[in-house]
Amino acid sequence: MNHRAERGTGTWRLSLEQIEATVADHLGNGRVPGNQAAACLSRQVSMYLAKNVGGWSTTRIGRFYNGRHHTTVLHAVEKIERLRQTDESLNALVEVITAERTT
Repeated sequence: MNHRAERGTGTWRLSLEQIEATVADHLGNGRVPGNQAAACLSRQVSMYLAKNVGGWSTTRIGRFYNGRHHTTVLHAVEKIERLRQTDESLNALVEVITAERTT
């Protein structure tokens, strides 16, 4: 799979592999079976970034994360959006990760 995928607008977006690798550097691997808390948070942050920074579809993100359903991805995105409003450290971490991958 390519590390970068082209959008219709001619700009480039981050691959799901790049997003996962960057988040894993900070929070650990999220592409693991099961629902341990650390892996879940890493996976949810990755899903959030894949949707909001990478522009990937929820279906494609779910497939990338061990065949999870698109509604699981929607739940993750909504959860991280809520947590960013109340958890300053998580919000700062998402900002740092986003800055690393978009600069």
